[in-house]
Amino acid sequence: MANQRTILHVDMDAFFAAVEQRDNPTLRGKPVAVGGSAESRGVVAAASYEARRYGIRSAMPTAEAQQRCPQLILVAPDHTKYRRVSGQIMALLAEYTPLVEQVSVDEAFLDVTGSLRLHGSATHIGQQIRQRISQDFQLTASVGIGSNKFVAKLASEQAKPDGLLEIKLGEVAQSPCSAASCCPVGSGRGDCG
Repeated sequence: MANQRTILHVDMDAFFAAVEQRDNPTLRGKPVAVGGSAESRGVVAAASYEARRYGIRSAMPTAEAQQRCPQLILVAPDHTKYRRVSGQIMALLAEYTPLVEQVSVDEAFLDVTGSLRLHGSATHIGQQIRQRISQDFQLTASVGIGSNKFVAKLASEQAKPDGLLEIKLGEVAQSPCSAASCCPVGSGRGDCG
């Protein structure tokens, strides 16, 4: 069991919208969507959790999002800023293992199998990562822990927002979200968590 693979999936919560709320305090606690304007037939790239309460999701036409939530604050995306913050977060993750696989601007898999002796349990590593992201970047992340990428991704989805969940090897079959149709790994949601 000591050599059992241990994978973390670190997924930033509502990344684009959270960065905008962090950088503009007047947006905090308000329904925010990052995306293109309704006039230009834009779509939502990311929605804050306050906006999600109205059913607003990524890839939704901005016009529909504004109908669902008339007080929605629309912010134009700043991809340069998101890439910069992402790079800083990925550098932090690389402090825990050289085996970091970035899969999008706001999520990565970490194989910490060989890092456990140095950094402690996978849960401890996940908690440290979440604390440091909060302290260093004033953002939140959800962390899933499993024996492979698929299980780690399922765990992070269940932990959202701002949580940590480990699905142990024997618990996979009992997980309420063990079917691929429940939380597909390659769902391509693009909502940045």
